[in-house]
Amino acid sequence: MPLTEGYALFNSSTGSVMKFDGPHAQEVSALLSGNRRLVNPDAFGEQLTVQLRRNGFLVDPEFDEVAEVRERYWTARGNAPVVLLVTTTMDCNLGCYYCYESRSSDALRLDDADMLVDIATQRLGKHKRSLHVDWYGGEPLMNIDALERGSIALQEYCRREGITYHASVVSNGTRWPGDPASFIGRHKIREVQISFDGMKDNHDRRRRYRQGYRTADDHSSFDQAVALVDVLVQHTRVDIRFNADHGNSGDLMAFIELATARGWFDSPFRCVLAVAKLSGYSDRSAFLRPHELNTEEFSALETTARSLLPPQARDDQDIVSGFPHPKTSVCGALADDSAVVGADGLEYRCGLQVGEQHRAVGRFRALPITKTGAEPEHFPDRSWWAEFDPTRLRNCSRCSFLPVCWGGCPKRHLDGHQPYIDAEGLFWRRNLPRMIAEGVGEPVDGFVFTEADQFRDDL
Repeated sequence: MPLTEGYALFNSSTGSVMKFDGPHAQEVSALLSGNRRLVNPDAFGEQLTVQLRRNGFLVDPEFDEVAEVRERYWTARGNAPVVLLVTTTMDCNLGCYYCYESRSSDALRLDDADMLVDIATQRLGKHKRSLHVDWYGGEPLMNIDALERGSIALQEYCRREGITYHASVVSNGTRWPGDPASFIGRHKIREVQISFDGMKDNHDRRRRYRQGYRTADDHSSFDQAVALVDVLVQHTRVDIRFNADHGNSGDLMAFIELATARGWFDSPFRCVLAVAKLSGYSDRSAFLRPHELNTEEFSALETTARSLLPPQARDDQDIVSGFPHPKTSVCGALADDSAVVGADGLEYRCGLQVGEQHRAVGRFRALPITKTGAEPEHFPDRSWWAEFDPTRLRNCSRCSFLPVCWGGCPKRHLDGHQPYIDAEGLFWRRNLPRMIAEGVGEPVDGFVFTEADQFRDDL
């Protein structure tokens, strides 16, 4: 790709960048870019040839780069840490208009603590020595008794077996106990995610209290969440998720100013902010799709966040603001030994599917025994998740960017949401040049990759 001075070559498999300038820069860059071709071993001289080989720009003719990426992918699935996403309840006190979860009376029981220990034992096996539990909902603290019982049981098991234990919570910030610091310490919570939907007016309108759930202390869900973050940042990492769409994206600047003024980004523990695009993640929230921010609008919002936030406040997992290293990990939905525990006793692969029982991949809690017996349950998605491999998908397998993306969100592929899959490719074509240029410390002026650059039939 062209820079202000010279050219940059990027290898998505190795993450290497090489810059060429001088009279032969364009010729050399063209020779090493695009479709695979045979190159004379003496074309570049001994020293440069060694460097090009080391960085992956020159490979032996018989070397299968896609097969190597495939091996890396399956290794990542097998080596992923054990994470249990535990849904304590499908109930919630707030009625967010865009919520993709199904509200129901499904909830973990106190005696499900033993089930959680059994699941952890099976997933950890003999070789993995670390367990992370992500308490999830609904609003997980609306079933705080089950959370407390399950957490203590899992911690006791891990102590007994010499397994490292830590936890996180995804919460709306309105149902925490009176002493959050004690709760954090007791349950070894190293991270809390709190979501905001803009400034107070927008947030309270979107995250309103459901009828019958408002208590005497409930005046503003925004004020409650802000007051909680004030305390949490003194005791654990806090991830702030700013949910954005056309109706509240204009609040981002004011929200960052508020967070900065309250000292969230200068606190004893890290506080990071990630901008999230409200999206039709499930069939129940499909009505959102016409109202989502498009790629350009969302990118502009992320640029605003990057410009206003101090470095320590930016989400360090945000691929938009970082160098495009080849992936070495997978999401929890693809991790071989992780599980999503539904409040209904069913197993899911993705937390966004909890409550969609037709998407379950197994059952943790046994069905009641009946006199006539029950028909065997079928979980058609189980094999799909077990076999999902982006290197065998038609477009992903011929994508030049494959190792930095691995197909994007697998749920999008399962749901067959082609517009989202196409948008993922468009995102990388537009943003990868900027990321590469920032990596070599050079500006790039409006260059984008074409579809022909991205999808090559010779791979």
